[in-house]
Amino acid sequence: MYLFLVRHGQSVWNAEERHQGWQDVPLSPLGELQAERIGQRLKDQPFDYSFSSPIYRCYQTAAAIVRAKGLEPETTLQKLEGLKEARLSARLEGVFSKELTKTWTKEQKERFRDDYTFKFDDGESVQEVMARTIQVFTEIAMLSEEAPPEPPQESDDAAEVGAASRDVVRAGSPETDTQQQATERPKIIPKTALIVTHCINVQLMVLHALNATDTVVKRQTNIDRLQIGNCSLSVIEVNLKGKEPFFRLLSSNDVTHLAGLKAPAAPENK
Repeated sequence: MYLFLVRHGQSVWNAEERHQGWQDVPLSPLGELQAERIGQRLKDQPFDYSFSSPIYRCYQTAAAIVRAKGLEPETTLQKLEGLKEARLSARLEGVFSKELTKTWTKEQKERFRDDYTFKFDDGESVQEVMARTIQVFTEIAMLSEEAPPEPPQESDDAAEVGAASRDVVRAGSPETDTQQQATERPKIIPKTALIVTHCINVQLMVLHALNATDTVVKRQTNIDRLQIGNCSLSVIEVNLKGKEPFFRLLSSNDVTHLAGLKAPAAPENK
C-alpha cells in the first residue's frame, strides 16, 4: 500500500507565528494557493481511501485535493480523530511562538526539551500523540491489498500426469500458453491512501516507517530534525500483511509543486 502524507497548507496562525493546536484556524491566502497546488499535483493520482484530520486547516487542504479530482469532499473524505494536531496546552493556543515559553519554569523547559512524556494538565504528551498517530497509521495500512493466494499444490499422481501431458503438447501452442497462465500467481494492484494531517503526525509516521521513533524517546526535540513544510508531500510504501512488516520511505517533505509560489498581495485600503 502507498500512503500519501500531506501536511496542511499555511494557516493564518502559521503566518502570524502563533502556537497552534486544536483550534479551527483557517488557511491563509497563501495556504489556499498551496492547497490548490497540491491538488493539481495529485489530480491524476487515484486514491482508494482519503483521510483528513478533523481540524479545519487540514480539511480545507484535503477538500482542495479531492475537488481537483472532481469529487465532493463531503462524500469522499473521512475525518479521523487520531490524525489531530498535538495539543501542548489549550490555554497556550494562539500565543505568539516567541512568547510561548516565557512563563515556563526552568524544569518545564528542560522536561519539554528532553522528556517525551512531559505534559501540561490541559494538554497531551508527545508520547500520547505518538501512540494515537501510529495506531491510526497501522489501521490505515491494514486496509491494504491482501497477499495473493498460494497456487494449489499438485499431488504426485497429478504431477506425473501433468508432465506427460506437457510432453505431448507442442511448445508455444495455445494450450501451453493457457496452462502456464493458469499456474501464474495473480497480480496484485497496490492500494493507495491520502492522509492530510499536521506536521507532528507526518513526522511520527515517517519516523515509524524508518524504525526511528526511539530518537524522540531519547530526546523529545529530536523530532524537529525532520523538516515537514506546509503542503509538503511524503510517500510511504507499507505492507503489514506479509510474513513480516515492510516499510519504505519513498519521499519526504517534497515541495517541488510549490516552487515560485508567493503570498498574494494584501488588498489596498481605500
